[in-house]
Amino acid sequence: ILSTPIKVRDLVNGHLLFILCRLVTTLAVFLAVMAAFGALELPVGFLALPAAVLTGLAFAAPVSAFAAWVKNDAGFAALLRFGIVPMFLFSGTFFPVDQLPVILQPVAYATPLWHGVSLTRGLSLGDLDPVLALVNVTYLVALVLLGVWLAKRQFEKRLVI
Repeated sequence: ILSTPIKVRDLVNGHLLFILCRLVTTLAVFLAVMAAFGALELPVGFLALPAAVLTGLAFAAPVSAFAAWVKNDAGFAALLRFGIVPMFLFSGTFFPVDQLPVILQPVAYATPLWHGVSLTRGLSLGDLDPVLALVNVTYLVALVLLGVWLAKRQFEKRLVI
């Protein structure tokens, strides 16, 4: 960083652009397989691609900030164990959130994965609620913007002397 003309914002933007490219290619293949097996409402189901990419970026940007913040790799195990796995299990991916205890439902609705699942499921199955979709997109975009801002701050603190 010190001997190149690259700025911290360029580094963060390049990192997230790389993640964006990986998300697009992986999710395009996934959606093509879904379409081939009839699990995708055509043609509107292909709109699930940008929704899924947005969901991926909503995770990638804050995790990039976290990566710049942690001092050793033990923090990643904690993030996975106490953040990602519970969110994966209890955010409506496998069963409806309304089957959770009433006290845990607002927690599930506050997670980015619930918003991503709600948006992509609605698009891929063709039963999208427009108001809920707007809430989902707004939440995910806000999380991406917050994550990018935090990542730039953390990388700046970590890399610039």
